[in-house]
Amino acid sequence: MRLPSGRHRRPGAVRANRPGEVLRCLLLTRGPEWVVVDVATGALVRSRASGWPVVATDSSLVAGASLDDDRGKHHTGPELDVVEIELADDDEPSDPARPEAVMVRHAPERVGTPRRRAVRRILHELLPTDTKRPLLGSLGPSISYVDLDGSRPSVAVVAPDRPPAFASDMTGTWCQFSLGGRKHRLPVVDERLIDAKDGARDGALTSDAVVKAVGGVPRYLVVALGAPHRGQAPKLVLGVLPRP
Repeated sequence: MRLPSGRHRRPGAVRANRPGEVLRCLLLTRGPEWVVVDVATGALVRSRASGWPVVATDSSLVAGASLDDDRGKHHTGPELDVVEIELADDDEPSDPARPEAVMVRHAPERVGTPRRRAVRRILHELLPTDTKRPLLGSLGPSISYVDLDGSRPSVAVVAPDRPPAFASDMTGTWCQFSLGGRKHRLPVVDERLIDAKDGARDGALTSDAVVKAVGGVPRYLVVALGAPHRGQAPKLVLGVLPRP
C-alpha cells in the first residue's frame, strides 16, 4: 500500500493526543511493548503499560505471527505492517519516562503492508542526525528517574555502526552494538530474539539464528527506556529490524 509523502514528517514530531483521533502508523515492535511511527508526521508513539491490548483482536498482529500481504501471499519475512490506532481518554498521570505513551481504545487494526522503499525512507528519517550524541540523552545503560521530566524522547530508532551481536545467559538476552563509535550492551525484550536462545553457542546467538528470528540481517534497533527499577530507567532494545 502507498504511504503519505514525507514532506510533513520530521523526527521528534508531536503526536496527536485528542481522544477519538485515529493514527495510521507503521508498526515497529509488536511486544511485549508496542512502538509505532505515525506515517503522516513521523511522531513515535508507544504503548501505555496498562493501556495497550495485550492480545490483538486481529490474530495477524500477535507477535511472531505470519501475515497475508495485500496480494494474498503468505509471508513471514521482514515486512512491517501498517496499522490504525484510535486514541482513548488517558486517565493515568503523565510518565516522564514515556512521554510518547498513549492509551488506545481498541487493539490496532492492520490495514496493509507498505512498499519496501517507503519503509526504508521512513526508517532513515527516524535515525538520529548525530550518532555521537548520547543515546536517549545518557551515556550509561540507564537514566535516573528523578532526572526525567518528560521533555526528552524515551524511544529512538538507531542503525548501529555494524551488525549487532546478541547473547543469552541466565539473566536474559543481550544486544551488543556500537553507535557513533560508542559501545553499548543492553537487555533485549524482543520476544523473537528471546525465543532464539536455543540457537546460542557458548551464550552467543548464531548469525543464522538471529537472521531466522528477525527475517534478515539486523540493521535497525528500537531502543527505549523501560520501567524504573531502583530509581533507574533502563535502556532496552524493544525491537530488532532487518533492512527492508
